[in-house]
Amino acid sequence: MEVFCPKCGQSFEKGSRRFCPTDGRRLVAEELAAEGQSKGVFANLIPQIEAISDLEKTLPNLTPPAPAPHTSESLSGAFFELDDPGLDPFAPDALPAIRPAEPSVRKVDPSKIPTSHIDLADNERLPPLEFNENKPEEFIGRIVKGRYKVVDLLGGDDNGLAYIADDKLVEDKKVLVRILTDEGHDEITESLLAEERVSLSHLTHPNIARLVDSGQFLDGTPFLISEYVDALSVRDILGIHGRFEPQRAARIIRQAASALNEAHQQGVLHRDVRPENLIIDASSAESEHVTVVNFGSSESKTSPHHLAFRAPEVLEGRAATASSDIYSLGAVAFEMLTGSKPFYGDSVKEVLRAQSAGVAVNGPAAAAELPRSVADVLHRALAYSSSERYVKARDFGDAFVGALSSAGADEPVVDAPPIEPAVAVPAVTAPKVVRTEKLPPAAEPAWKARSPEPPAEETSRFKLFAGIALAALVAMLVLGWYLWVREPAVPETSIDANIAAPQANTIVPTTEMPPLARTIPQPPNTNFYQNSKQNLKGDLLRNFVGFTLYYPKEWKVNGPQQGESAESRGKFLDISRNTPDDRMQEQMLISYYPSKGTFTEDAEKFPMMVKETNETLKKILPGYMEISEGEITVNGGWRAYEVRFQAGGRSPAGEALTVWGRRLFIPAARPGVKSGFEITMLATSLADGIQGVDDVGVRGELASVLYSFEPTQNF
Repeated sequence: MEVFCPKCGQSFEKGSRRFCPTDGRRLVAEELAAEGQSKGVFANLIPQIEAISDLEKTLPNLTPPAPAPHTSESLSGAFFELDDPGLDPFAPDALPAIRPAEPSVRKVDPSKIPTSHIDLADNERLPPLEFNENKPEEFIGRIVKGRYKVVDLLGGDDNGLAYIADDKLVEDKKVLVRILTDEGHDEITESLLAEERVSLSHLTHPNIARLVDSGQFLDGTPFLISEYVDALSVRDILGIHGRFEPQRAARIIRQAASALNEAHQQGVLHRDVRPENLIIDASSAESEHVTVVNFGSSESKTSPHHLAFRAPEVLEGRAATASSDIYSLGAVAFEMLTGSKPFYGDSVKEVLRAQSAGVAVNGPAAAAELPRSVADVLHRALAYSSSERYVKARDFGDAFVGALSSAGADEPVVDAPPIEPAVAVPAVTAPKVVRTEKLPPAAEPAWKARSPEPPAEETSRFKLFAGIALAALVAMLVLGWYLWVREPAVPETSIDANIAAPQANTIVPTTEMPPLARTIPQPPNTNFYQNSKQNLKGDLLRNFVGFTLYYPKEWKVNGPQQGESAESRGKFLDISRNTPDDRMQEQMLISYYPSKGTFTEDAEKFPMMVKETNETLKKILPGYMEISEGEITVNGGWRAYEVRFQAGGRSPAGEALTVWGRRLFIPAARPGVKSGFEITMLATSLADGIQGVDDVGVRGELASVLYSFEPTQNF
């Protein structure tokens, strides 16, 4: 059966619809059309209503309701409610007056609407943000993203520069602003890094420094804003205390592995795992909390101090993977346990050859220090092929902890400090050492199983060679005795007689790699000093160089003193030994100097630094004159350029006083590091045992202070 529209005549299958889609008329059945009526009142009304104007004439007392969305459900419901044969819509009281409901209005005070930025003072209303890499100090005081005010410059690395900023929306909260100045990537790499940074912003792992914001300046320079953790890094602790106790290393590596595992599951790589990026917060007395920082910074360059922590595939120019991060964490674990890096080399090619040979992990020095189970775990984590490493970072962390926990008494971790080679061993030509199982002792020595041979008869030629060898041996012994007798005695110190003061003139090595960190026990009756960024400001913070030393408790100490002007350089430390009437006997001042990172690159500027020293000290010391200058090495092989000087005069009481001094310029031995160490040592004729410039830092208490000076390799 069909239904049709009484106006346009269109037919439709019964039940498919109730109203005509063309003119909105109600569809009627054929039998009803024949009778000329319908069972509903609307069937008779609709043909009589042609327009809204007709409806207004017919229903003058009806107030039009508020417009409502016209859907099939709402229209259908309304028609069913009115489709009643007993209802006359034209009756005066048939329908109540319909009035639109008054909308609810909520008044809002615009002044109370919270904002996501801070109000700037007149002196802070700066032009649109741009970044000048050549003048990083000018960025201090700027406002980033309308809420982060930059307060200090922490320093820089191969990826860019790092600043500390105050979050003006959260009281007493500091953030780290990283300016990425080395972003010369192709479009695919940039897109990948951008996606990783978005994923990183959603990570909430407790061992990952959270990325809170990011963006670009008007000149296109990108920046990242992340959580700031004010604590020591693994590198700092290695420089201060040496290698880690095994169980402590296990706890730290497990937390770092957990952080990397979570990041890898979210598709985020670190690409720069090394001791500097593992921060240890010891605020809790019972446990240490590890935070992995500098996620999402960049595809970092492979600079000389990164070589030991780069996976082979990265050094070969291939893309980094999760396995590359696992390799880097394994290298960090190796250095934490042994105090030395797993592979050495002066170039990418040399390190790749050493990694391929596996000499560091399987070599005799490491085998003597590590339990076999731990060496096996590290060998797998540091495998040359990525397919042979652990699949997940968490697996490596668990295996490392398990190996250290199950190490038996027959294979202890040696606690003695590692042997420090004079130069970094590239280990290129060393053969790969293969571990073999221990064989039971034989019942008889192997040589007894050989067929008997007649003993060799002595000849006159044999006697001649034996006599020559004996004479040569005697000559070597005589020469050694002579040199031993002629060697100057180790200067006496009042700190510890067992600490040998450094010799002034030492053979200068040709390597540009920094010496291995020394582990120096604290002498009695001394204080420990570590240079940290926490209390530094101005030029000292911008040119921070890390170091530690021990000084006698009775010495006078002056804390950090920043430069008074743009031309002056501040002092990280000023310590001195004075007479009872407060006259200076010995003094050490530690500052910085503009550097290019290595001794070779700084060689051309050392004469200029000496000239500057002479001009400055002439204004301070009466009778000043330079005695000598030249290259030396100190404290385990640090190359330095030295200037020696002398001054003198008379005190107000007429007493003659002579001042001798030495100033050392020590580069960081890392290409690209912008600041080096400047150490000034002074001694007067009032100091016991000091009779000339050659005794400064070699005799007296200053000798032991200089010997204990150790760069922490944190720049």
